[in-house]
Amino acid sequence: MIANRVPSEIVVCIGVFAIVCATLSFVSLGSGRPTLSKEEFSPASIDKTLKDISPMESVKFDLMDAHKKLSTDLLQLLDDRYLPPGGEKEALKLEMRNLKQLRRGPTDDLVYVYVYLKKPVKPQIIKPYVWEVTNIDEENHLAVAWVEVKKLESLASLSAVRTIRTVMPPLVRTGSVTTEGDTIHRTSEVRTIYAQRGAGVKVGIISDGVDHLADAQSSGDLPATVTVLSNAVGGDEGTAMLEIVHDMVPDAELYFHDRGNNILDFNTAIDDLVAAGCDIICDDIGWLLEPFFEDGIVASHVQSVLDGNDIIYVSSAGNAAHEHYQGDYYPIPGTTQHNFSHGMDEFQGYYLYLYISAGSNVRIVLQWNDQFGSSGNDYNLYLYSYKIGNVVAQSTATQNGDDDPLEWVSYTANAATKGDFAIIVDNKNGLAATKTLEVYIYPDYGAAVYTNNIVPSDSIFGHPAVPDAIAVGAIDASDPDNDEIEFFSSQGPVTITYPTPETRAKPDLCGVDGVTVTGAGGFPSPFYGTSASAPHIAAIAAQLWGTIPSATPSEIRSCLSSASVDLGVPGFDYVFGSGRADAFEGYNCIYPLGIADHVVISELYADAVNEGDSEWLELYNPTGLEIDISGWVIDTTAYRPDVTLPPGARISAHGFYLIGDAGWAPDNSTWPIPDYAGEEITLTNTNGWIQLKNSTGAVIDTVGWGSATMNETAAYPDNPPPTKSLQRKVNATITEDGIHGPAWDSDNNSADFFVRDSPNPQNSNFGPLPPIPELPSLILLAAGLTVVAAGIVMRGKRS
Repeated sequence: MIANRVPSEIVVCIGVFAIVCATLSFVSLGSGRPTLSKEEFSPASIDKTLKDISPMESVKFDLMDAHKKLSTDLLQLLDDRYLPPGGEKEALKLEMRNLKQLRRGPTDDLVYVYVYLKKPVKPQIIKPYVWEVTNIDEENHLAVAWVEVKKLESLASLSAVRTIRTVMPPLVRTGSVTTEGDTIHRTSEVRTIYAQRGAGVKVGIISDGVDHLADAQSSGDLPATVTVLSNAVGGDEGTAMLEIVHDMVPDAELYFHDRGNNILDFNTAIDDLVAAGCDIICDDIGWLLEPFFEDGIVASHVQSVLDGNDIIYVSSAGNAAHEHYQGDYYPIPGTTQHNFSHGMDEFQGYYLYLYISAGSNVRIVLQWNDQFGSSGNDYNLYLYSYKIGNVVAQSTATQNGDDDPLEWVSYTANAATKGDFAIIVDNKNGLAATKTLEVYIYPDYGAAVYTNNIVPSDSIFGHPAVPDAIAVGAIDASDPDNDEIEFFSSQGPVTITYPTPETRAKPDLCGVDGVTVTGAGGFPSPFYGTSASAPHIAAIAAQLWGTIPSATPSEIRSCLSSASVDLGVPGFDYVFGSGRADAFEGYNCIYPLGIADHVVISELYADAVNEGDSEWLELYNPTGLEIDISGWVIDTTAYRPDVTLPPGARISAHGFYLIGDAGWAPDNSTWPIPDYAGEEITLTNTNGWIQLKNSTGAVIDTVGWGSATMNETAAYPDNPPPTKSLQRKVNATITEDGIHGPAWDSDNNSADFFVRDSPNPQNSNFGPLPPIPELPSLILLAAGLTVVAAGIVMRGKRS
């Protein structure tokens, strides 16, 4: 959720020593969050912080080898010495229970953990040491398990165990009605003008839950049939996301799977939606501890799914632009603490700052650009309360060469500590190499981050950063021109260090948020955050794919980007990506892909069974160049030799070529003389098919009818009567208009053809008739198999 959208007021104290109080609502903290005055941060307060931190550093010198493998919160469960000054174990347990990391067992508390094994050890080795194994990933040598606290040390003592850390729950990226995005993104125009409603496309949503799905169905905001594969987590953000998709593409089939309780559950959710046949998957989930500088388990899985399947993956870019920092380590003079203000235009204090009211929570994650499993640079993370003048939360995991470059804390303020806090990063003993530090801050309701030293750029990580996934930013639907980015919308680029350095261009697109949903289950409406913007993009993708089912995922992604409304600086930028998605322009982009870029079988006439000499086949060339078709072959259902076109056979640009039966005796005297009638053609009216092949034997076009198994996607469902022909359409919605050629080819015979009552064969004397819209001049390669326009390969078949 986006905390700044909550209308309740809190008292924010702008100051630490000389306190100045102002009443601010979280709404006012929205687009203009306050900056904490730099004068408040005196050398005295910094000295006090140093004195508080130093004793904690010394504790780490005495760690046993097994303890070095445990995350800080697990160490604190085992031994009070690892708690921050004044910290209480019961408060820690309450914090972990709230995060569903701790529960009571029969004889001891059970803690929910990831257990990372050294290669090539199989995860099953841990079973005797744990209460319950919930997930296993053999490829990544990872197990997820509930472990008795008293057995943590013995589990960590196994030489095969590399690291044990608690399972951090993910962040859901939120911040009889219709989403405003239907109009802003122009999907309504595409539905009204072109009747494209997403039919034939399956869209799967991954979020928290759909507990009150039935309420949205009863109000007509969701269809009666929504396939729910799993709803074990609970909530209604999934319901809201499904509503957005249904508003925009009401004929798309909808699927849902909850995000699960850990990263392996999440990967399973993706796999289950793929197995169910989903063409488009959209999620709004952020796994907080996944690597920032490399692809982790989730990102790698998403990329492998995209590599192995014909799908589109859409994900929220995140809401962290103003809750993020990235910069190289630079010490505060005379200390080993990081100076967050280094490199800023002006000094804003040494640290990152936030306000937390009593009962409110914040989660803070620190990483640096070492490779996971290989870090020997030891940085630590602390949360300092100015009200009590002490550290209240800390993460001091050991990095000694085979560890993860990761520290995190989760803290809930109380009446004694509520107020202003500082986030401190310390280079242990000053021995760690200078690395790029990155911090994400996740405040709950009643908490907010000050703008001091915040860095909005490079605030996208994890699976939305996968190159072929679509990461979606957010624009407020209520913005008059819909051209201003939401202040929280995460920004690019994405800096990747491993396995090789690269800079990824993210986000990809922007969608609108602040849109109306039914509020089923009490879910907030308007619906804010990139959680709301992402399903808009998924819906537009479904509309485009429903228009051209044969389009490839890369073609859909390309049209989404190239047809978007450019915002910000001209061209792609790291704030808006390619811009605000536009379904109408996207349709104009994808539609020409339905126009054949090769010679097609445009009309055929199958005479009465066992009656010959009047059957014919018509070819049409939708391209802008004459094509040599000599040696091309007509292959039919019948057990007869194929028909081979004679030397010198050519078909002109936008022209026709008519092939008739040997001994040509037309049923209609007005029919023209065929361009070639030198061989017998035997066509069947019932369950027949024809293939057009070039001189090398490669298939150029296929047409099947009735129950023919040879077809493109699906045969035309009816058998043409003996007196009628089967003709290709001019476009998706027009059968013929007399001025354009029959060029519609979505690689689906069922959708591309119609039965013509009065057959109309045309030979090479007819035309030219251009397609709708007319294609640019094309360069023909390999006898019509590959067509290139302006240096771009037009399309490949969708498998």
